[in-house]
Amino acid sequence: MTSGKNPPTDAQASSVKADRLPYPRSQAGGSRLFFWGSGRVASCIDPGEFAFRPGNGYDAATAVFLHCMSDNLRTGARGRTYQVHKPGCGGFTLIELLVVIAIIAILAALLLPVLSRAKARAYEAQCISNLRQLSVAWQLYADDNSGQFVPNGFSLNPQPGTNLMWVMGSEHIVPTAFTNIDFLLSGDYALFANYVRSAGVYKCPADKTTFPVSGLNQPRIRNYSLNCYFGWTYPAFADPDSPSFNEFKKASDLAPFDGSKLYTFVDTSPRSVCYSAFQLLMGNTGWFWHRPNVEHGNSGVLAFADGHVEGRRWTDSTTPQAGEVGGSDGSHFIYYPGNTDLLWLQKHATVPKP
Repeated sequence: MTSGKNPPTDAQASSVKADRLPYPRSQAGGSRLFFWGSGRVASCIDPGEFAFRPGNGYDAATAVFLHCMSDNLRTGARGRTYQVHKPGCGGFTLIELLVVIAIIAILAALLLPVLSRAKARAYEAQCISNLRQLSVAWQLYADDNSGQFVPNGFSLNPQPGTNLMWVMGSEHIVPTAFTNIDFLLSGDYALFANYVRSAGVYKCPADKTTFPVSGLNQPRIRNYSLNCYFGWTYPAFADPDSPSFNEFKKASDLAPFDGSKLYTFVDTSPRSVCYSAFQLLMGNTGWFWHRPNVEHGNSGVLAFADGHVEGRRWTDSTTPQAGEVGGSDGSHFIYYPGNTDLLWLQKHATVPKP
């Protein structure tokens, strides 16, 4: 080690004594230390602060070199080449790497379910917001039309200006009913066009399914349906409502009953949604027609006639399976006898006549 211009030999550099390190700042001042060895050169501006000391496997010369290297890194020195070897020190062993990988895998296994639940709750919150907007539009339409509830049902052959409903829905054999946003936002098809201006309001954020159109898979535009006991109009011959139960065509029909117990809009299974209406078969038959969504951690979202919206966790073990049945061309007439969620949907869809 020297402050002159002539470098010491490797032997001289290696013979630096530990008791001479570090030099106090008052002695070292601002002089520059140099260490030469094995053809490598390192320097540091102020040797008064050494981060590395001899011992613990370092000889004195290596301690100087390590400090110089760290100091140069701190001061932004560039253009120098370093080569440092600590006797007996290598990289991670294979066992150490495997332990680290195992720890990461365990942490991931613990965190992923938490993240999945958080995502499901976020999607559910967005779904609740969507149905709240539809519920407001439903009430505003009635207010603007002398208490008449918006027409509901489906169209066999959707045509502009014909048999308008809150939105235009159809059967699974009509691809445009699943992909044409005019069926949601155009006044030629949808009576809610003047109340809801964003197609995203009709879409459950958890739905990632697609519908094939001309060989291309396109995202579905709608996931929400309106309870068939509210405003079924088209086609009249296909009215599924049981004559033993009340239908609600106008606000006065609903007035005698508790609207907080009767749902209007339903977050519907992507593989089931098609009609504008959520069609329900009454009686203890065990048959689903349309099925509720189960994409929010086996939960769905419903709006009620009094305007409130809530998430509901389905309790029957077969409901998630019912919600997932069917592909892009969803199935109907799904048989799950005794399904408690189907019984709940029947009970809160309408009220039996006296």
